Amino acid sequence: MPVTGGVPKICDFGAARIGAEHTGDVMPGQYRAPEVILDMKWNSKIDIWAIALTTWDLLQGNYLFNASKNGLLHDERHLAEMVSLMGPPPKEFLGRSENCSKYWDHEGNWIAQTPIPNQSLETRNKHFSGEDGQLLLQFMRKIVRWLPEERPTAEDLYKDAFIYQNPIGFNAGDGSNSTDPI
Repeated sequence: MPVTGGVPKICDFGAARIGAEHTGDVMPGQYRAPEVILDMKWNSKIDIWAIALTTWDLLQGNYLFNASKNGLLHDERHLAEMVSLMGPPPKEFLGRSENCSKYWDHEGNWIAQTPIPNQSLETRNKHFSGEDGQLLLQFMRKIVRWLPEERPTAEDLYKDAFIYQNPIGFNAGDGSNSTDPI
């Protein structure tokens, strides 16, 4: 794993729940999934979302979503950043919470005051290029999705090309080319 600069961040994602669906605030601020921010029902797919954001944080050395304004957590800015990196949410997503009407019209157009940042995953990626960079961005796009049911399962992620690739210079020690995920 590449070493990034900065202070190490330790997060506790341990807010385990029993059951299929839940409501309420959960997750550290910058790691919140959109359904959590908008007070929708949520399930274990928020953990998949957290995998992507933690991966980004570790490999890039910064949060994917700053999510703050004047040093305080700010939902509108968080959602604006999501739109900049994921595009507008589908209408199906918008129909899941009345809170969406604070930020989008009924057609899915952004109506909140915070401007949508001019950025993309490509412009945010500072440490990976070539095939590694493409695999990282594909991994992120597979997970960072508005609709939780479109996010992969943990098993799907285990088999993802970004996770499954052999790191450059890795030697299994026995002379073979290991195909086990790292």
